[in-house]
Amino acid sequence: MKRYNSYKDSGVEWIGKIPSSWVKTKLKYKLQEVVTGGTPDTSNDSFWSDQDNGINWISISDITSNGREITETKKFISEKGLESKNLQILPIGSLIYSIYGSIGKISRLGIPSTIHQGILSLKTNSTYNTTFLEYYLIYFKEYVSLFSSSNTQENLNQEKVSNFDIPVPPLSEQQQIVSFLDTKTSLIDSLIEKTQRKIELLKEKRTSLINEVVTKGLNPNVEMKDSGVEWIGEIPSHWTCGKLKYLSEIISKGTTPSTVGREVLDEGSIFYIKVENIKERTVETPPINYIDEETDRILKRSSLIENDILVVITGSTTGKVVILPKELSPSNTNQGISFIRLKNKSNENVKYTWYWLSSEIIQELIKITYTQSTQPNLSMEDLGNFYIPIPPLEHQQQIVEYLDEQTGLIDKTISIEEKRIELLKEYRQSLISEVVTGKQKVV
Repeated sequence: MKRYNSYKDSGVEWIGKIPSSWVKTKLKYKLQEVVTGGTPDTSNDSFWSDQDNGINWISISDITSNGREITETKKFISEKGLESKNLQILPIGSLIYSIYGSIGKISRLGIPSTIHQGILSLKTNSTYNTTFLEYYLIYFKEYVSLFSSSNTQENLNQEKVSNFDIPVPPLSEQQQIVSFLDTKTSLIDSLIEKTQRKIELLKEKRTSLINEVVTKGLNPNVEMKDSGVEWIGEIPSHWTCGKLKYLSEIISKGTTPSTVGREVLDEGSIFYIKVENIKERTVETPPINYIDEETDRILKRSSLIENDILVVITGSTTGKVVILPKELSPSNTNQGISFIRLKNKSNENVKYTWYWLSSEIIQELIKITYTQSTQPNLSMEDLGNFYIPIPPLEHQQQIVEYLDEQTGLIDKTISIEEKRIELLKEYRQSLISEVVTGKQKVV
């Protein structure tokens, strides 16, 4: 791509210099219509409906989770709900923009929908290409917080959005830029999608490998026997099988410190691990939370030590399981996390048990077992009653060494592919930024 022959100052810091043939104006001068949304009374069941009979209703989370085009919604309203807030049903292709919470999210409608009050629908007039505006708002998301007001969360309003400064190329050039970006971003998005699929396949391979090894061992020719547990099936004949509680010294859970003590933000205090600190296969290091030594003394029953196995037992991440590393010992935890302290605290036994609890077999069993009220909840009793195949200790060590090596290779590949996705996203954003602000010329 080339640069334009001459530039001028836009007078706007985040736009910078623009081509001399472009102008800078306020978004409101290029809008034909702005549609606001609303939320029917959630306590009135007649205002809401099911998917088969209802009208699509888009919330902020629909924009967050669906990306550039929205093709489904989580909730649906009735005709009465539509009338109660005088809502419009927006046509396919409408451009929508979030102004509450996750501000600056931009999407297109792939289905006719109504919208939440935290969303605006922006329709440009005949002098401004709607897709050009869409690309500009994708670029502008980096700066949108400069315009927000905040109490508990960031907010915009229609007036603030209407007063956004925007660059305006000649209409024919807007269309050329849109055509260029549509082509380029489509190629980038296709690469991202293929890479994401590759990561999914790698994770499936890792899961399959763990399942096979922790139930069948490393010798494919070994004599097998019935484990006596239907969902485990056959295990090597020299293995045993028992409940986790009989192998454990302690199965317990934590307490929220606000009920007995206090949380502090003080380096040198005791690490306090919350559910959100339990990441994929590891604990966030260090946790951002701490408790004082007096609170830790009061919460002694939930004090953690190195090699305790932590299991999330409540919320959307129920079943996540990690081993407490040495650098986070001693620690404490809350009631959303159960911890298992094995009688045999050797590294190979702890690691083998962790692999077993991480396996798809146990993860699926957890989904079947936990109670569902407002959120998933797994009891310590249920956890203790899970069966586990038990190889001889020397075989556990062999299994752990093998899985460490093989899953390590898979994880390394996943990490490379995840970095590739980040670089592709950065390139996509950079490309959009350069073009919609006129730093690079597409023709």
